[in-house]
Amino acid sequence: MKSKQTSLAKSLASAAQKPSTEKPSSRTPTQGKDRTVLIAAHYNREVRRTLKLIEAETDKTLRELLGEAINDLCEKYGKPRPVPEEGLR
Repeated sequence: MKSKQTSLAKSLASAAQKPSTEKPSSRTPTQGKDRTVLIAAHYNREVRRTLKLIEAETDKTLRELLGEAINDLCEKYGKPRPVPEEGLR
């Protein structure tokens, strides 16, 4: 567990440093507001099934539901809500 914490601390310290002067990769967008990253995880099939049920009941997309969940999680831990309200619709 200690090495995981050390690795996380190093990653956070690295992220806090000044941005690199290297040119961005051609695979990442460099203009506009739609600069996004993929955040993914594997869960059992029941998680997907439940999310599909919530989608049908609420008429929200999976992206909207996950944005709402991320905002709730950040609020729980005292962090700013990273997904803007307009991003949830």
